[in-house]
This record gives sequence, structure tokens and C-alpha cells, in this order.
Amino acid sequence: MHVPQPISDLSDDALDWQVLLHSGNASASDRARYQRWCQLSPAHAEAAGEAEALWQDLGHTPTAQVFEAVPVRRSRRHWATGIAASLVLLAAGYSGWQQMPVWLADYQTGIGEQQSISLADGSRVVLNSGSALNVAFSASERRVTLQAGEALFEAADDPRPFVVETAGEPVQGSAATFSVRRDGHVVLAKGDAQVGGHRLTIAADASAQTAWQRGKLIFNGKPLGQVLAELERYQHGRILLSDRKLSALEVSGVFDLNEPQALLRTLEQRYGLKVTYLPWLAVVH
Repeated sequence: MHVPQPISDLSDDALDWQVLLHSGNASASDRARYQRWCQLSPAHAEAAGEAEALWQDLGHTPTAQVFEAVPVRRSRRHWATGIAASLVLLAAGYSGWQQMPVWLADYQTGIGEQQSISLADGSRVVLNSGSALNVAFSASERRVTLQAGEALFEAADDPRPFVVETAGEPVQGSAATFSVRRDGHVVLAKGDAQVGGHRLTIAADASAQTAWQRGKLIFNGKPLGQVLAELERYQHGRILLSDRKLSALEVSGVFDLNEPQALLRTLEQRYGLKVTYLPWLAVVH
């Protein structure tokens, strides 16, 4: 008689199988054993499907390249160790490469950190998680460059224009409060600001979009995929959806940034989702 395994153990075993099957060392006998394992129960089949979907998602990230390079042995314990080691190495190396502009900037924050800065002209800047800023004031203008992440600017009234350089069009404001992301997304909360010569209007939901400076994330009918992408900015590691259909699930709520994992627990309780935790990886299904 087959004794049911805990769901978490099945998920781990299913991932072990994916490591073996994609290692290049799997034999026809191994594949046949995997098929028999999948047929042991509906729970086994479900865990296998989730692991296969996860593996396909990982195939679109640098994580998969590291997985493929890890020598895989027949012992399941070694496979699990290979997964953990690969994820740690990836997170350290890839994150370090991404963080290079942060290390070299005038002001910077790590993942999960925020910093309030007072500039020489009296302007105030709040750097969000994983952000970096360079400052270059001159007699003719006040120019800052957002090298990474996101920042909220309270630009002091000054004859010199206040210009924020990003990966997109420069943002210019004076006596204004606005947030800017490295990708060029701007939220105007107060005053006047322009992007590429076009005047911005004050965002109706500016308070919600800039709530991160108060230690909160506020979502009102946001797709789950966007919610998880936002949460991922405040913690180390990846958050993946095992089923792309869940990406459109609408999520609402106010969440505390001091406890980023509490958001995942809330999703489990409120929306009937499950979260499987691995080293440097959380899988929502």
C-alpha cells in the first residue's frame, strides 16, 4: 500500500526529477521511472506538472544556465544540494553584476533598504530598495542621475532647473514632489514637472503609488503578476508563478514592507494560493 507523502516533499521530489531529466544524463530507464512516479497518485501528477512548469519558467532566466552546468549524481540528496548551491551562486553573481552601478554611486541602498537624503539646495530624496543616485549640481542646473531602482524627489524651489536622468526621457521639476523609476516611469504628486517637454498631471493615485516611502505597498485590483514583480524588488531571490493563468488574478490590500513575506502569507490565506519556498526562490501556485 502506498503511503501518501507530504505535499512539500512531493514538490521537492518533483524538482529533483526535473534536475535529473534535464541533466543530459537521464537514461530511458530513468524516464520510465519518472512516468511511474507521476502515476502513483493525483498529488504526484500535480506536483510533476507544477515542477515542469517551473522548469520552463526558469529556462527564460540565467538560473537555468547554472542548473544545466551543475554535475548531477544519482543520489537525490546530491540533486537537492545542487539546486541550492546553484541558486546561491546565481543570486550572488547575477545580483552582484546588477548591483555594480549601486556600489559606484554617490548614494545607494541595498535590497529591502530605504534612505532619506538632504541635498545641498534643500531638496529631499528618498531612495527606495536597491536604488542608486549620482548628484551633479552646477551654477546652471541641479542634475541627478538615477542609476538604479526608484526615488521620490521633493525638489526645492530654486531658479536652477531640477533634472532627473533615467533610462528614459529626463524629468524636470521645480518646487515639485514626484517619484521616478530607472525605467522612466514618473508619478507626479505635487507641483509641476515635465518629461521630454511634456507637462505631467498630478496622479490621482499618487499617494498609493508612493506609499513605499511610508513602508507600505498598496494594491487595488492589481494583477497578481504585477504584485509579485513589485514584491520581488524588496527581497532577495526570485518569486515565480507556476501557472501563468494566475498572473491575471486581481489582488487588493495594504501590505507592510517590514514583513515582505507576510504578503505571500496573505495571498495564501485570502486567495487560496500556495507558496513553496526554496533557496533564493519562492514558487506561487
